[in-house]
Amino acid sequence: MLSISRRRVLLSALAASLSGHALAQQVSGGSYQIDEQTLGAYLDVLLPADDLTPAASALNVAGDLVDFASESPQFGQFLAVGTQWLNKTGRGLFHTLSLSDQERVVEWMSTADRDTLPGRFFLLVRLTGVEFYYSKPEVARAFGLNTAPQPAGYPPPWQ
Repeated sequence: MLSISRRRVLLSALAASLSGHALAQQVSGGSYQIDEQTLGAYLDVLLPADDLTPAASALNVAGDLVDFASESPQFGQFLAVGTQWLNKTGRGLFHTLSLSDQERVVEWMSTADRDTLPGRFFLLVRLTGVEFYYSKPEVARAFGLNTAPQPAGYPPPWQ
């Protein structure tokens, strides 16, 4: 039986979506450097701290994405180009901008064409970031979610 993880499907979708687009030309070739501070600030705009859960940066979601990108050079290059673009959106690096300026950039990205770097970056980083964030035990505990009853199974109804 063939086992395919969601991550493998996502990587395949990313590779397919990049081929044939202008984005493919922007992320192809050479070495790359992901700005993890900028990626962390971007994820904090998407997944900020609230009364129940910590911000994405408190759970090192950016580090998880960088580790994940090490499995796929195309995804790593995509993150590098995306963080470079974010760093050119204001007066200084993205992670040094005020929260309101960061939110304005991310809001604009959410409405951008998905065939452009800002639109595709918003979509793919949001999808992968949310997956990593909500897989953290700290987040599950904050919502009071019960773990699966396996391996013992459900208790009898009279208990």
